[in-house]
Amino acid sequence: MAGLFSGGKDSTYAIFKTALQKHDVCCIMTMHPSSDDSLLFHYPTTNLLGKISSVIGVPVIEHSCNVAEKNYEVNELTHLVKKAIDEFSIDGLVNGCISSRFQLDIFQHICDKLNIRLFSPLWNINSDYYYEQLLDQGFEIMITRVAALGLDSSWLGKIITKNNFSDLKKLSLKYHFNMTFEGGEAETLVLDCPLYKKRIYIKDHTITWDGIRGMFEILDIDLIEK
Repeated sequence: MAGLFSGGKDSTYAIFKTALQKHDVCCIMTMHPSSDDSLLFHYPTTNLLGKISSVIGVPVIEHSCNVAEKNYEVNELTHLVKKAIDEFSIDGLVNGCISSRFQLDIFQHICDKLNIRLFSPLWNINSDYYYEQLLDQGFEIMITRVAALGLDSSWLGKIITKNNFSDLKKLSLKYHFNMTFEGGEAETLVLDCPLYKKRIYIKDHTITWDGIRGMFEILDIDLIEK
């Protein structure tokens, strides 16, 4: 199988769970969108995703997507999956969809077209249970972007822990945003987890905040032995 990988919690945990279920993840695929207007792809830290991807310890296929338009993005992703089939003979695609029927239907269409299986281990997972699993399994998750009422600049660069998860949940109930962030309310980067061969250490960053949304932009990283 090949795993779609953005560096965020959902794609990382989906690949991890797939490996736990004894499926062979022989490569991962990373798409580089040119802006945060992308409909399908994770934007923050995209310039470092090649380096970040290497911590999983399997080959990485990278591709750039310069137009934030549905059909264009679907065609570019189809091209990327086809490349994984040609190079690694994959028979399935792993994704981190939780509740987005829009994304799931696109991934299913691509898999049907290319005659491979779609594997969605997080589909319809309960958000409380999901975070419990993430934190119990040692996932170190940093918030790199916020774009929802209730999530202010204090969350940028913050690590989600068992202690502050209750605060996050209270805010989601008060302001009615999706706890899993699948609607773009926030984006994340996994700094460490059992899947990683090395831990990600942030050497340099900058923060932007416009009063409504903001980004913790990572400028440089090191990969640290565990």
